[in-house]
Amino acid sequence: MTPAFESPRMAPEDPDDRSQSGEKPCPLCGHPMFEHRIDESTPNVLLECPTDVRLPEPADSGPLNEFGMPASEERVEKLRRDERA
Repeated sequence: MTPAFESPRMAPEDPDDRSQSGEKPCPLCGHPMFEHRIDESTPNVLLECPTDVRLPEPADSGPLNEFGMPASEERVEKLRRDERA
């Protein structure tokens, strides 16, 4: 029962360690994450990209779920069954 009540072990934080997260590209602009500024001064954390250029949205012509995200395979199968009925 001890593992259920222990805190998860966290890796030590090193703000200058860019080998893991800093070199990863930003999902919005494609620049490395170390070039960005993260503003945590408000309840809503803001990511400030170093450029106004954004990566193009991937084309997705499939069905969407109730949140506007691509539907899961289970949802797609259910939609196919409903269309046949």
